[in-house]
Amino acid sequence: MKVIQEKRAYIEEYKKISIFKFMSAAEIMYIVNESELFHYSDKEKIVNQGDIAHNILVIVKGMVQVNVMQGTGHDVYICSIEEGEIFGEAGMFLQVRRTANIVSLDESVILSIPRKVLMDFIKENPATGNKLLLVIIHSLLKKLRGTNQELAFEKMCEFQIGELDNLLAELSDK
Repeated sequence: MKVIQEKRAYIEEYKKISIFKFMSAAEIMYIVNESELFHYSDKEKIVNQGDIAHNILVIVKGMVQVNVMQGTGHDVYICSIEEGEIFGEAGMFLQVRRTANIVSLDESVILSIPRKVLMDFIKENPATGNKLLLVIIHSLLKKLRGTNQELAFEKMCEFQIGELDNLLAELSDK
């Protein structure tokens, strides 16, 4: 990980990011200047599962992979998150531990926005702040929908396996 000092170099990328699309250049730069910008190499860990953090992370450039450490000590792939998206939204609202490991899939630039910066921005810019919160909520709901679909698929597979078990039991009774 390397801290990037020249934050203005990414102004065009910032404009494409979901939480910044409705903001003026001045509003974007206020948040960016109060935040930290990092460069991560390929396969470098960005977030450690279990850490407590109060910031939202924004993928300015690159792509990241989300993995969850299981009790066996192995990482299980959950999903990939693309350029322009956000992650770590729970840190904005709750004091909770990170639920996953996040690893850079290539050379990535990540903006780390502290909770205090977002809260101050929302207080001082309520109209834009409301839009910002709606984008964050939308992001969380999109992830929740994906999780619900995965759970429904797993349940469906369980039923299919149960049907197969019943069929095999019928065959073995004869």
